[in-house]
Amino acid sequence: MIISRIILDGLAMSLFFNFSAGMFSFVMPQAYSTMFPKEIKQAAAPYVDKKEVRRMAVILTAIYLFVFLFFGVSTYFSGTEGFWNLFWTGYIEMLFVNFGDLLILDCLLRAITKNMRGFIKGAENCKAWELKEWMKSALPEHLIIWPLTCCPLAGLITAGVVNLMKLIFG
Repeated sequence: MIISRIILDGLAMSLFFNFSAGMFSFVMPQAYSTMFPKEIKQAAAPYVDKKEVRRMAVILTAIYLFVFLFFGVSTYFSGTEGFWNLFWTGYIEMLFVNFGDLLILDCLLRAITKNMRGFIKGAENCKAWELKEWMKSALPEHLIIWPLTCCPLAGLITAGVVNLMKLIFG
């Protein structure tokens, strides 16, 4: 494991993922409202177009696939050996994406969009836009759920991709 490479890869993919997701939130704000706190979801629900939600899911899936592929290819070329080293490399890199999501999307983007009247139709006056209310759902997600589910899954996927690449390319 090369710690400096893990940190740089994690930062690069965190910036890529979060700025890509943030950019699409401005293109399809109503679709993104389905990922916001419950009160905002409910207030925005009548204005949400199911086609946009499907399009958003496809875009996010493509972004995640690129992130996992990047993690796998980068780790393969770093020469990291052994399942646990590969697993922890993927885990730590996804942890960077997770904390970037918390800082960039849940703090910075929320602060920017909170005062944009009409950004999310129907949710303009929701109490959930306030930082304290927003963090009631964001902190458990990013401090408990992601580190216990998504990050280990990313570690397994990274280890699998790298081992598959080693089988194919030698």
